[in-house]
Amino acid sequence: MKRHLYYMILFLMAAGYWMACKKESNVPVSDSLRGTWELRDDVNGMTGRVTHHKAGNDTTIKFTSDTYESRAGGKLIKSGTYIVKKDTFHLDHTLKNKIIFDNQQNGISTFFEISDNKLSFIIDAYDAPGLVYERIK
Repeated sequence: MKRHLYYMILFLMAAGYWMACKKESNVPVSDSLRGTWELRDDVNGMTGRVTHHKAGNDTTIKFTSDTYESRAGGKLIKSGTYIVKKDTFHLDHTLKNKIIFDNQQNGISTFFEISDNKLSFIIDAYDAPGLVYERIK
């Protein structure tokens, strides 16, 4: 009986460890991310204050299958490559889409969500800012 209990506990511990392991895996970039998005809201992480931006403000980010272009006032600010991985969002311990720009693996992670034609960038840190874009193309 003790032997069966020992093996049962050992099995449960191994299963728990296996289930708790964080796995990062490349996921195909969703077609829903591709396109041009225009800034609608930015959130100040320290105060929570939301600044709304009107349509036509020319602050955009454009995604292809593996590149991006960020523009402000219609002028190119930054461009490069990106990848998307599933990873754990540490603030609520859920699995989300992590976006990595220009192979910058170190630093604070940036995640994104797409809902109702809106693209939200969320930084994995308390009191971090956030951005909300709306698809325009």
